[in-house]
Amino acid sequence: MWLINLITLLFSILFQGLSTIVSQYAVIEFYATPLEVGLVWSSFYVASIVIRPLAGLAFDQGYRFRLLIISAILFFISTIAYFFASSIAFLIIARLFQGLGQGIFLTSSFSLVVFEASEHMKYFQESISWRSTMLGLGVTIGPALGGYMISFYGFHTTFLLVITLSALVPVMIWLVTKFTHVNERLFAFNMKFGSRSNPKKNMKTILSDFMKLLFKIESFRAAIISLFLYSLGYTTITSLLPAYYANEWGKEAGVVVGNVLAIIGLSSILPRFFAGTIAKYLSAKNVARFGLLTLAISLALLGVYPFPPLIYIFSIFVGMSLGFVIPSLQIMALTDVSKSEKGVATGLYVIGFDASNLVSPILFGSLANIFGYKFILQIAFLPVLIATIYLLKKG
Repeated sequence: MWLINLITLLFSILFQGLSTIVSQYAVIEFYATPLEVGLVWSSFYVASIVIRPLAGLAFDQGYRFRLLIISAILFFISTIAYFFASSIAFLIIARLFQGLGQGIFLTSSFSLVVFEASEHMKYFQESISWRSTMLGLGVTIGPALGGYMISFYGFHTTFLLVITLSALVPVMIWLVTKFTHVNERLFAFNMKFGSRSNPKKNMKTILSDFMKLLFKIESFRAAIISLFLYSLGYTTITSLLPAYYANEWGKEAGVVVGNVLAIIGLSSILPRFFAGTIAKYLSAKNVARFGLLTLAISLALLGVYPFPPLIYIFSIFVGMSLGFVIPSLQIMALTDVSKSEKGVATGLYVIGFDASNLVSPILFGSLANIFGYKFILQIAFLPVLIATIYLLKKG
């Protein structure tokens, strides 16, 4: 599991780095409007929403390391597509491939740690926190690396570096399975779903599973609704703030964007690490409430003055808040789910994040066309505040 944690760290660095620069790339290279930036960003989540529950079903059928390898190959294809992009439409295609790869990888990666940790429940919270910490480190390193690379070396050199590193990921996964003697036939594909044997029935089964989890497990329902709401606000920052800076300063904005997102990622690491332990004593719901409240306040302050040096201070509190929110909501969502449904539940839970990332950039990008980027940044805290109030009312 620690070897997979390290691979997850590398994968996280790469996709966070790409996600950080895509908005700037669209503005600087293709003169994208705020709405076009939103469309490029959201196209990723169209693919991710579709693939996550299917990846969860495949995981529960025993397709674990195979899913990791497939996802790494799809992500590698997306990096090549970025390099050869010649229009906004091409960028959208690249984001679709990236969404497929990232959706499968994160679903199977988290499902794997949840599945293994279910054998030793006393380590359940800590195992999720460690995997979340790897993603947090990726959020720290990826944006900084991407931002500095495009500022000093340009977009194409940055994409060449990402292509080279992403080519290593499927090889690393394969080597892990060989050296640790994983008992899985990596090149055998024979999905058997019984009544799920055709796409229409598959989607009905996924919908049925989702409705069962949503209405029968209160903690899952509270977690996914809170996830959707807070992501609406935070995604506005990650998708439109880089575009705002690029519109103001051009390619030099990469350094500031990299600094902001790196600070957020770095300050989230310690809270992610301790959130699981704290949740044992105070409950995951209370940890999530605290994190959401501080996140709402932090985003409100960031929106008031989104420029250096104050934004760096506000970013510290944004990151710390996310460090408590992300693992605590994951623990809430998955603790009461049966082991046989961990994969499906993980895929369906993260759809809350994907759905908000699909809606938020298009909605707020359209508003930014009318009112400007700065106004949107000033109201981004409102969905997070609603999430806080909702979770406080859950008793």
